Amino acid sequence: MAAKKSSTPSKPARSKTAGSAMPKSKQAPRRGRVAKLSRTASTLVSKAVRAKGFAEAEIVTRWGRIVGADLARSTVPVRLAFPRGERRGATLHVRAESAFAPVLQQRSGVVIELVNRYLGYAAVSRLEVRHGPLPVVKTTAPLEKQPLDAAHQQQLDDLIGDHDGELSPLQAAVKSLGEFVLSDKPNQKQ
Repeated sequence: MAAKKSSTPSKPARSKTAGSAMPKSKQAPRRGRVAKLSRTASTLVSKAVRAKGFAEAEIVTRWGRIVGADLARSTVPVRLAFPRGERRGATLHVRAESAFAPVLQQRSGVVIELVNRYLGYAAVSRLEVRHGPLPVVKTTAPLEKQPLDAAHQQQLDDLIGDHDGELSPLQAAVKSLGEFVLSDKPNQKQ
């Protein structure tokens, strides 16, 4: 018996190199300019933050401005959970150090009010405090001017041109910077 011929034509074999790259017409056009890092980073951060329920990434990034420096040092927002299909009545989950959790619970009404004021509407209705460690934030001590010895002071005055005691704002700024630099390394010779 003869083999029955198929009515559908067979597809031609496709090479791996042909057609694997997008045609030039489908690629996004290059604009020839550099994008701002802040704009690119904010789009990436926004996606990651939205996965945790935060509609606005600024709640996380501006937490210190929203609730104040004293609360921000001991707390961090974790998640914002809205009821299904709603944009009001959310629960804000905040991680706090174990010793600070009772204080945060006591101030929960104030925190809710501050977050809602920042958002512009009554988005948060409940605060849930979670105990846990916070990320370590490195703080640097502010620089302090040390008194300069006579040689360094004379060198700085000669450099700036401080002969009559009157300094322009720029000269005063340069002199202050010079005092910081020279007092930071007193043992180094110029």
